[in-house]
Amino acid sequence: AKAWVAPAFKELLLEDAASACHEIGISTGTINHLVALENTDKVHYMVVCTLCSCYPRPLLGQPPTWYKSFPYRSKAVSDPRGALADLGYTAPEDIELRVVDSTADCRYLIIPRRPAGTEGWSEEKLVALVVRDSMIGVGDALSPAEYEASAALAE
Repeated sequence: AKAWVAPAFKELLLEDAASACHEIGISTGTINHLVALENTDKVHYMVVCTLCSCYPRPLLGQPPTWYKSFPYRSKAVSDPRGALADLGYTAPEDIELRVVDSTADCRYLIIPRRPAGTEGWSEEKLVALVVRDSMIGVGDALSPAEYEASAALAE
């Protein structure tokens, strides 16, 4: 969310993700090399580890079970749109999908597209829209309507 409102931070995140995380007090733990990629209106990145389940655990916690499964790992490479559809996400047809392969030496973090209708929102409010799936590229950040619906369910 900070990348959406602070251009200098976004630039640092894209150039040196580990330093950007440390700047805001987030430890990258034992990750050797962390790369941030930005989803745009033209390109959508999704993360997979084709060998096992390399995942930025210090940042996102435990990976979901499906992330470690052979069907996801193989389909993400051979049919990324199909893999995303299996997870309930339909990538727009006019967006290029790029699959990045996480390894023991390099982990990825995705900067999701900022949802429409959030202009003028504070960073603190935007944070609630950024979910795990958006940071590994298998979904988008929550829309304002999705956020409001989830907040209503929590009450």
